[in-house]
Amino acid sequence: MNQTIQNYNNIFWNQIKDYDLTDSNLLRKAIHSFDVAKNCFSMACNKKFNKKERNLCYLIGLFHDIGRFKQWVNYKTYDDNKSVDHGDLSYEILSNPTYKQVLNLSKSEYHILKESIRYHTKPYLGKDANIIKFNYILKDSDAFANVITTANGIQQMTVSKNGVTKEILEDFEHRKFLKFYSPKTKLDRCLMLTACCYYINDKFIRKIIAESNYIEIIYESFSKYLTQHDKEIFKKTIDSLKMDYLNL
Repeated sequence: MNQTIQNYNNIFWNQIKDYDLTDSNLLRKAIHSFDVAKNCFSMACNKKFNKKERNLCYLIGLFHDIGRFKQWVNYKTYDDNKSVDHGDLSYEILSNPTYKQVLNLSKSEYHILKESIRYHTKPYLGKDANIIKFNYILKDSDAFANVITTANGIQQMTVSKNGVTKEILEDFEHRKFLKFYSPKTKLDRCLMLTACCYYINDKFIRKIIAESNYIEIIYESFSKYLTQHDKEIFKKTIDSLKMDYLNL
């Protein structure tokens, strides 16, 4: 591990050390932050970014959810629809000028850091090529970390109602973002978590997902929670998603 990244890790731990990390909800966000940072760094290496760019990618991944800790403490939920947009909250926290100094970033790097993180929860409609470049890396790395977490069975079933919300099912079938919904049923929750697979644009990562059978693993993990009817709906959507990947 290079010294710059080690320094970033130390700074990150220093920023979250006062939160109660014995709370599993906060601890898993800390773990997720490191997972995304490593994914960002790996993607940057795969795309042959230079050393400064690779380190900046790692930093963006590490701090992309810094607002999640405050979100949980203040609202006791990670549902942005029921609290605040955590991308905006992370941006607000990172806008404290001390971060630029502590992280030893140039004005341009500091801008890229904040904007990439601000828009990782929603579309970036600007034309800044650097924001687009680093935001792309962050969004794919974040989604990939969530795919792996879901496949590993770490995600919890937080609702108990059967059936499916029509709009969520239709948007899943059309490969639209589901982040702006709150799940009302078990199948809603399954679809919203599985949707992370198609949030990923990078073909190399999507190939890893397909070849590792992550989609099938996710289906097997979630199907036990569903009624036979809902399981059949989920299987149909999963099979369609798998075909999308196989046809890459």
